[in-house]
Amino acid sequence: MATDLSKECPYQIHTRPRHNRPVALSSFFANLKAKRAAKKAEQNYQQQLTQWEQEEQILSSALTLFKNAAEGKEPNDQSLVQKDGEFVIWTGNAIFHEAGRTPSRYSGRSAGRPVPIVAGIRVRVRSHGGTLRPGEAMQVDKDQGFVKLTNQRLIFAGSLETTEWAFAKILSVAKDETGNDFLIGVSNRKKTSGLRFSKADAQLFARIFAMTLYSYEEGIPATINAIDKELLQLKTEKPVLAIESKTE
Repeated sequence: MATDLSKECPYQIHTRPRHNRPVALSSFFANLKAKRAAKKAEQNYQQQLTQWEQEEQILSSALTLFKNAAEGKEPNDQSLVQKDGEFVIWTGNAIFHEAGRTPSRYSGRSAGRPVPIVAGIRVRVRSHGGTLRPGEAMQVDKDQGFVKLTNQRLIFAGSLETTEWAFAKILSVAKDETGNDFLIGVSNRKKTSGLRFSKADAQLFARIFAMTLYSYEEGIPATINAIDKELLQLKTEKPVLAIESKTE
């Protein structure tokens, strides 16, 4: 005789439809993916915004410097004997370096032989069978001091070394991979020399130096106009946070 289990069992067994489970998992992973995309977009935005703000600050500082120069204002500096028509645009600190060599070194073997001096006394004289190798050619740090950028030249003044790079004599300007070290070649010196700045000062110096060279050729009013145009263009390129996916 068949038994009706539903009457004897006081508990009812409920099962959730199986098709609901994959739907819930799909929604979970979609939300997780959206959150990760939003986080990545936020990080990229902050990075781009930081770079944009740094560029905007550099251009704004440069504009102020050149406007002051146009009005005859310059940094308070009484230590520089200026030439006719020369004025200081920017001052800073750096390490001066110049082409040189590391110390030479001796490679090879040496031997010695006794040489009699007087009865019972001998002195060993050493002889060398190797070669003297010159040091490696490289930029060698010379001194640390003040840097002055004028409308006519770049000047370094330290306690041991003092030098200048006249704009009329500059042949080449280059910087290394870090962006902090600058090499400057001039026609009146055979040795290439340069300056190394801190990371904070290097970016500003690079832009101010380039603009000062431009003003040397084109004039300060033209340089001010060029900076104004760069600032206007930069404002149109300000980063905007865009998140395509939305989390539920």
